[in-house]
Amino acid sequence: MFENIIGHSSFIEQLKKEIKSDSFPSSVLISGPLYSGKQAIALEIARAVTCEQDADWNCMCQSCRLHRVLANPQIALLGWDLFIPEIFAVKNVLEKKRDNTSCYLFIRGVRKLLRRFDSVLVEENDSKFKKISSLLANTEELLADFDPEHGIESKVIDIKTAETIVENCKTIVNEYKFTNIPVDQIRKVSYWVRFSGYGNKKIIIIENAENMNDSSRNALLKILEEPPNNTFFILLTCRPGEIIPTIKSRLRKYEITERSIQENKTVIERIFKEETRIFTGIKEYLDSTIPETALLKKAAKQFIVSLYDSNNEHIGLPQEIKTILKSQFSEYYPAFLSEILNLSRELLHNSDFINNNPENIAFIKKINTFVNESYKGFEKLNINHELLTESMFLELRNR
Repeated sequence: MFENIIGHSSFIEQLKKEIKSDSFPSSVLISGPLYSGKQAIALEIARAVTCEQDADWNCMCQSCRLHRVLANPQIALLGWDLFIPEIFAVKNVLEKKRDNTSCYLFIRGVRKLLRRFDSVLVEENDSKFKKISSLLANTEELLADFDPEHGIESKVIDIKTAETIVENCKTIVNEYKFTNIPVDQIRKVSYWVRFSGYGNKKIIIIENAENMNDSSRNALLKILEEPPNNTFFILLTCRPGEIIPTIKSRLRKYEITERSIQENKTVIERIFKEETRIFTGIKEYLDSTIPETALLKKAAKQFIVSLYDSNNEHIGLPQEIKTILKSQFSEYYPAFLSEILNLSRELLHNSDFINNNPENIAFIKKINTFVNESYKGFEKLNINHELLTESMFLELRNR
């Protein structure tokens, strides 16, 4: 139980005791920094509480076998996430080491996205779902070739098929855009836990649980007030302060901290089979696996340079940046903004830059302010990332 979790030893021991003594609460909130392992812990809780035997990772009960490939129908995954970096990373692992462990990792990485479109969550007549339904079916069909439960041999693992799956996932993410948790999904989950498969344990994992509007919160609150028997709600968040008090009051709260540098290195080395001397942070590693990362860094650097280019005859956003920030780039827009902040910090530590013009310090602070506003516009208000970038650039150029 929890053999696949790296770090958080005291919390893991607490969870083991609660699950073994059948005292694990029906509704919990796990908060912690990005990439601290909240999702992995939640998935392992789901496997452990539904296991038909002793919940060892290699348990051969039917429930655990399905959980290992993230196909257990007793679990529902809600909420959006940064799927693509992990999917690229697990595909890279498959290329390096074509074995059953890598296949498990690849399947789980892809199904973390695909399970967001289970029939218990989405309506078949949803217009956005209709656009990607055939792609979802095709991806699931291709994924079956990597199932370790079918006795896959390394010589028959087709990396070309894996690359097709990754491209399908990128298209799915770009086509089905949402940043919050729709009230319809909460209602469908409510029906599912109350009226299907009576007697079976059900686990609902809600990622980025702070991203709910009032209707979704109220619908969730109704379930939490009278949760059905054998149902477990696991809410995950990086921002616990944004979970409303009425929901918080019905959850047992667990807080985990950032992993140590050494623990992050262990994750990168053991899980992703990457040299730890190159990377010290999980986000740094995952970002490096994305081909778009090089373009992202180029666009951010060009953005900063163009702000200071007094010879630029055109005050608008350079065409080179516009070309990079096309529609399919939206998944990486927060990383683009983050890279601008990184470059800004580098400039603040450049004595020549500061000494050349003391007002540069104030201007860098303005850049940071506009970047934060753009991030809020993108994440909270769903404003088009191209429009946000153009507006931010024009405002800064005018200053």
